[in-house]
Amino acid sequence: MTERRLNRTASLTAQINAAQRAAESMRPPQRRLLDDPWSRQFVGHPALRVLLANRWLADAALRAFDRHWGGLHAHIVLRARFTDDVCAAALRDGIDQLVLLGAGYDPTSLRHARAAVTIFEVDAPTTQAGKRATTERLLPAPRAGHIVWVPCDLERDTLRDRLMAKGFDPQRRSLVIWLGVSMYLTADAIDATLADLAALCAPGSRLVADFVEPAAVTGDSRWASARRIARVVARRGEPYRSGFSAPELSALLAEYGFRSRDQAGVAELLNRYDPAHASGLAGDDWLGIVCAERTNG
Repeated sequence: MTERRLNRTASLTAQINAAQRAAESMRPPQRRLLDDPWSRQFVGHPALRVLLANRWLADAALRAFDRHWGGLHAHIVLRARFTDDVCAAALRDGIDQLVLLGAGYDPTSLRHARAAVTIFEVDAPTTQAGKRATTERLLPAPRAGHIVWVPCDLERDTLRDRLMAKGFDPQRRSLVIWLGVSMYLTADAIDATLADLAALCAPGSRLVADFVEPAAVTGDSRWASARRIARVVARRGEPYRSGFSAPELSALLAEYGFRSRDQAGVAELLNRYDPAHASGLAGDDWLGIVCAERTNG
């Protein structure tokens, strides 16, 4: 098995995703799909910092990125929009526990710094260490218990034990946000994680997860962009390991008591959030996202 880069150092993929969200936020308002004032603070790589130096350079970099790896940028920024919608609905419904599972440099904790919610930041220790200092520096008004840091490697540790040890309450409903993770895990790690979530999540809890198609993992996708990015992440030491079609993932979630409520591929996300296609982004449809709810069964 290929050695994972994040066993040794923070995830470069997470930092690239943060740079994408930051660059998208710098685009002209008529073409911008996401406003994210925090993600650039998590970008430390010198080359990525150069690309964020001004909006013209950032926009040119995004257009080049999108031409070569079509669908990926639209997915990265619009999965954030999709998740924000789910999160807003969950907070309105009284859900007060958020779990960022494989949190990377997702700024959800900063976006909801004033909400009456406890956020469990779960990630590999190497990535989490760098994020924590920046997040705590940027918090506008730190509130005791707002963020709980949970170091956890989903390939090696038991998620249930780690969360329970940090005060997670399985009797209260929760929202679990699991983005940019499943494709990097083995099937065994995905099953173990879902089993833990089934045990941890009270009925009415919600889960948001994204995925890549199986052909992106095997390298024979009909989308050239998917074949290219699979080679890139493998060379970086963070290879794709698991893929699903939307029906396959919905069926797997159902096995663990999560009923699919909403799902969307890249084309559907663009239709939903950019119906006039003002962004000009490619809609290569090899990634998707699903929202599911924990049932009583």
